[in-house]
Amino acid sequence: MAAARDYYQILGISKDASKEEIKKAYRGLAKKYHPDLNPDNKDAEEKFKELQEAHEVLSDEEKRKTYDMFGSAEFRPGGQTTWRRAGDQGGGNYQYTYSSQDFPGFEDIFKDIFGFSGDPRAARGQRRGAGGGGFRDIFSSTSRQKPAKGKDLEYQIEMDFDTAIKGGVRDITISRQKLNKVSTEKLSVKIPPGVATGSKIRVQGKGESGGRGKKGDLYLKIKVKPHPIFKRKLDDIHLELPITFYEAALGKQVDVPTIDGIAKVSIPPGVQNGTKLRLKGKGVQNIKSKARGDQYVVIKIVMPDKIKESDKEIFEKLAESTPYDPRTKFSKYMK
Repeated sequence: MAAARDYYQILGISKDASKEEIKKAYRGLAKKYHPDLNPDNKDAEEKFKELQEAHEVLSDEEKRKTYDMFGSAEFRPGGQTTWRRAGDQGGGNYQYTYSSQDFPGFEDIFKDIFGFSGDPRAARGQRRGAGGGGFRDIFSSTSRQKPAKGKDLEYQIEMDFDTAIKGGVRDITISRQKLNKVSTEKLSVKIPPGVATGSKIRVQGKGESGGRGKKGDLYLKIKVKPHPIFKRKLDDIHLELPITFYEAALGKQVDVPTIDGIAKVSIPPGVQNGTKLRLKGKGVQNIKSKARGDQYVVIKIVMPDKIKESDKEIFEKLAESTPYDPRTKFSKYMK
């Protein structure tokens, strides 16, 4: 170890820090720079060694007094128990020494990282019995306990407008490939109300198999067929409503289709072409908030296909009695 190291600075504590503060600082930093959590990181490896050295000295009252008087050159961390990082074979292993008597609280760090309690050297018996491989067993076992998740699958399914709006159940068949074999499975998938083109439905555990049978997920990408009369914009429904010029002039109550059925709508007298009438709460249920959008009825005034000569005379008299020019706003551009 290099001489004249500032152990207090290494642990990030003041020179009058208590035992509890030393322990807390060491535990936090040791977990951060632990070699098994920082593979192939030489800086983290050296930092971890420095933390061990600093903690070994400062956690012991006599050693701390000597260090405060003479500095770090007086010390070399000792102990007999060794461990190596899992997966290393032969040369290049990370090798450290420690003593649980010199490192009070060291076993707590391993408890936080690897999930067992007590003297970390006792893990040999917990993992493989008395003849086990010590810490190498711990890291290898930890790795084995995290099987790789299988590959996720994505399918596109097309559905009608009503199912997307109101929800329902879809029966689908999916294929999975394992080695050189293809297997199929039939699934009944619940479609929540309010899905739209581009929405994805996750079916947990129905993807490809992974390590130890842990499967990925299935994602169903939605494509919604267009509706003959309804157009959806986010959570709102838009409907173009054709009316006669008589209804536009005089006003009338008419039946209007909605996604919930027929609604009565009053057309105000003198309504203009393109006017939007709002039907509150007649839109789509939001897939997250569950609140419903609105329906907008867009007025489209439609003239009759044919007008009889006798009717033309009526229109001519109407034009004379009630003259108006709807193109007045164009006048400044007509010069």
